Amino acid sequence: MNGRRAARDRSAAGDEPAGDGYFASVSDLMVGVLFMFLLMLTVFALNYKDAEQAQTVERATYEAAQRDLEQQQTLARQARAEAARESLENEQLRALLKQATARIRQDLGERAASRTSLLIALQRMMHERNVVVSIDPETGILRLPADSLFATGSATLEPRARAVVRTLADVLVTTLPCADAAPCSRSASLLETVLVEGHTDRQRFEGLDIAASQDRNDRLSADRALAVFLELRRAQPGLDRVVNAAGQPLIGVSGYGERRPRADAACSAEANCPANRRIDLRFVLSPPASIEMQPVLDDAGGRP
Repeated sequence: MNGRRAARDRSAAGDEPAGDGYFASVSDLMVGVLFMFLLMLTVFALNYKDAEQAQTVERATYEAAQRDLEQQQTLARQARAEAARESLENEQLRALLKQATARIRQDLGERAASRTSLLIALQRMMHERNVVVSIDPETGILRLPADSLFATGSATLEPRARAVVRTLADVLVTTLPCADAAPCSRSASLLETVLVEGHTDRQRFEGLDIAASQDRNDRLSADRALAVFLELRRAQPGLDRVVNAAGQPLIGVSGYGERRPRADAACSAEANCPANRRIDLRFVLSPPASIEMQPVLDDAGGRP
């Protein structure tokens, strides 16, 4: 009995060191596990922080891209609105231009028709007074042949020619718009000027070369036109009161020498051509009133 008890006591005493070692190993293991857990937790926290920062950067990038997109969309809407506005303005401008063009064409047609009626009336009244003249409605010309007015190489009106010019003055003063009234507004709306034009043929003056002969014909044509112009004014002083839209005298003078032969003359290429020795009265139409284009100019001038 005592032997067995002593054996148990020794056994129990021998087991003490074995239990302490076991618990020490478990404690070390738990410490290692806890360290690993803390380490993993730290790594996770660091990764989470990095991920959070990356997400913040991505969100900021996305928001910036969204703002840029919204700005671009706003600019695109503004551009479309501006394009639509300009398109509307262009359509309105084209409509105004079309309207103004139609008015100007109508005005020009009416002026040309009025000038033709005036030339026909002048020709008829001259024929009634036994003076033969020709007219060209397209160019607005009433033509007096110079051979019936001047001697060859002369700018002095013959007595019969003086009577012809005085007859023309009487007809003009009764036919030109407002010729007998002051101020003359109707003539300003129709005519810019009435030019008394002198012309010669291409004959060379004896003893002169071509250039000198041309110079002599220039002076001769101008002198002849001036002679007719002065006689018209002497016969009817009222012609000086006829003015254009600018208030300038309507009747003027020009000389072209041999430089403008008649295109319809059979002898236009010949030097000695009676048809080219002439006095023309050219009725020049006044330009359309600028008021016709004013709406277009105002609209175009007011655009940014």
